[in-house]
Amino acid sequence: MSIWNDLSWVESIRTPGLSIFFENISLAGYPTFLILFISFGYFYWSPSRFSRVAMMLFISGLINAFLKDFFQDPRPAIELMLDPKVGTSYGWPSGHAQVAVTLWGLLAYELKDKWISIGAVTIIFLIAFSRMYLGVHDFGDVVSGLLIGALILAIWHFAVIYKIYESLNKKSWLLLILVFQVFFYISYPVHEGHEASVWFLGVMAGWFIGHSEINFAGGIIKKIFLSLASLVIVFFGMVFITKFESSIQAEGLLRMIYSYSLGIFFSVLVTWIIPRFWKSLKLAS
Repeated sequence: MSIWNDLSWVESIRTPGLSIFFENISLAGYPTFLILFISFGYFYWSPSRFSRVAMMLFISGLINAFLKDFFQDPRPAIELMLDPKVGTSYGWPSGHAQVAVTLWGLLAYELKDKWISIGAVTIIFLIAFSRMYLGVHDFGDVVSGLLIGALILAIWHFAVIYKIYESLNKKSWLLLILVFQVFFYISYPVHEGHEASVWFLGVMAGWFIGHSEINFAGGIIKKIFLSLASLVIVFFGMVFITKFESSIQAEGLLRMIYSYSLGIFFSVLVTWIIPRFWKSLKLAS
């Protein structure tokens, strides 16, 4: 067994304390945390900045899902696994490692602060290592995830330099997103139990459609409180919409329409409805 696949060392370093630590660190790579994190950033810091972060996460997540289901690389032996949340998903490349680079790397790139950059690198390393510690990815999975995430960031960097975003208006970008989604769905390597998430595609489109500015009035305490209140709405909205989506009995095209529409609605709830709610109460501008 090569170094890329060997996880025989991991059991020798496990302790109860470290297991709890890395289990919690690993939560930062799952969708619930990511959605809540970018939503809080959207409300508290900057809708524009965190919309860019959100679109990067959507793109990175779609690429990762495609690669996993295309290559169908098995995960490490089940007796090594401490994270049951992976379900039936495949190993290569590590989604946690890839998304960690795109999320924290982009924030460091946007903010351009030395200490934030150091913090971002530390978080990326901890999340990537947590996947090996928990026995759900080998070294090859993690390194590949890090490299693919870095490649996505590099492409983003060149897009910023050459002002590609500014070269098209919003309608053109929306059309481009929809064309990309159709191509992604048609070309997705579907097999039993593994399909493209139509709901997630809807979330991506809805975030772009609903993007709006919000600035809470008052001091920092009030801003934190209103941002956290918004986060509670987002959380319960996510729980309700995902449960409702899973309960839909329709099949085929009709189910796709329902799932895609619910994904759009969820993002519009975050990016447009909640900001409009606070603005109607004169608590934001």
